[in-house]
Amino acid sequence: MGDRIMPQGKLGPYNYINIKLEEIEQDIRESGNAILASMLCQLREGETDAIEYIGLAYLYGNDGLSADFDKAFSILQLAAQGGSIISQHYLADCYAYGIGMPEDLEAARNYYQLSAQSTIPRIRDAALHQLEWSKQRNQ
Repeated sequence: MGDRIMPQGKLGPYNYINIKLEEIEQDIRESGNAILASMLCQLREGETDAIEYIGLAYLYGNDGLSADFDKAFSILQLAAQGGSIISQHYLADCYAYGIGMPEDLEAARNYYQLSAQSTIPRIRDAALHQLEWSKQRNQ
């Protein structure tokens, strides 16, 4: 799905991942979505693109899943730790704007710095813009 840049050290206050695979399996079964069902096998194997896809489905309530910020955050954090630049960028937005969690500009900046290394111009440019915004907001 995108670039892979591995995080170095602690990025935010949530340095653990709390995912109950059984709940995700049940949600995906209930969704009846064939794409999610195929992604589930890849998720079990730790495939970062599948983890990212399922995390975004929970974040936006897509593909038959209900929006669930706790699950989305945990899953996106797992994908981000696997090097998913897109997941890192979405986590930065969650931290920057307090989506599903309290705002944390330091954690947001850490993730934006990672996504600013992307070779995907729109991700890189958005991250650079957000880094500048966070500096101005901090003043």
